[in-house]
Amino acid sequence: MPSYEDLEAKITDTGECTVCGACITACPGSHIKFIENKPKRPKRTMDCVGCSTCYEACYILRHDLIKNIEGRTIGWGKKESIGLYRRIVVARTKDTEVKKACQDGGIVTTLLLYALDSGAIDGALVVGRDGWAPLACIAKTRDEIVLSAGSKYGVVPMVKELRAAVVDHGLSKICVVGSPCHIQSIRYLKHKGLPLASAVKLTIGLFCRENYEYACLAKEVTQKGLDIRRVDKLDVSNEFNIYAGGKKLSLPITEVKSCVPRHCLVCQDFAAELADIAIGSMGSAEGWSTVIIRTEEGERIFSGMEEKGLIETKDIGDIVDVKEIAGRKKEKGKQTKEIFKLKEAGLEKKEIAAKLGITVERVSHRLDGI
Repeated sequence: MPSYEDLEAKITDTGECTVCGACITACPGSHIKFIENKPKRPKRTMDCVGCSTCYEACYILRHDLIKNIEGRTIGWGKKESIGLYRRIVVARTKDTEVKKACQDGGIVTTLLLYALDSGAIDGALVVGRDGWAPLACIAKTRDEIVLSAGSKYGVVPMVKELRAAVVDHGLSKICVVGSPCHIQSIRYLKHKGLPLASAVKLTIGLFCRENYEYACLAKEVTQKGLDIRRVDKLDVSNEFNIYAGGKKLSLPITEVKSCVPRHCLVCQDFAAELADIAIGSMGSAEGWSTVIIRTEEGERIFSGMEEKGLIETKDIGDIVDVKEIAGRKKEKGKQTKEIFKLKEAGLEKKEIAAKLGITVERVSHRLDGI
């Protein structure tokens, strides 16, 4: 029977761990903690012997199941680079309070508020922040939801808060808002039948090119003469953009590549393909959000907002740029996975480059972040 030691050896210590927090929330004895930005068990206990719950909770070990999970939750059909969907629109909120707090179109925040007010959910797992350091939070009120608005960058074990949301806060209708890795984790836990996961009734996925280690990012910002605690806004397009004091500083993506964790380099999901609704700024004008509605539940919630007049929407047509980015991420993820395999097999950078037909610079970039 696999154990925590197997999980640590295969996933946590290899850099494959996405730090979703599933093993933390699944552990029946709460032995796994979030330590130094990783899920770790400080010490072995007797009730860990013969227990494989944490190992079984890890979706990274079961990527072969994703297609079946997608078929059950989203449906079957000809799949595009952005996944399967019912419809795609661009949208923005009409809520003046949300407009002031939001990053782009304010759709995530407005959707959460509508779902809470309508009784579709009784709380949400969201990313809050301490300064600009991202934190996994439980939001149960309008104020808590609005406070969580805006993009943050950093690895967050979102799913670890699921146990507290259910057991400590008594929530039974939860929305999880997270990156594609968080959504995949939740879908897998529901597929496995983890009792805690049955409380998740809605998932909102966020477009994600890649994430960044917060401490590394803060260091890069500091080197540019800025205090990250005084930054007003962060976003990523073709550049890494920092807004502070009414000014905008744009860094080439290459300057922050060293901050990208290994698991992001092999990820192939840009548009949160397993979410009920996926949302991002890519593909829409400033002040609007691109919304991909994938499931019946996602359609029900989004249509309810439209009928209430809480948002305005427009048809988007063929989102070529979003599909292109999603396609590039898939190819990059596949290629990087091969680079890591060849490196582990003992090949040098030049040999890897020759075998894959790419430049040595690209191999170095993927292996070393430079």
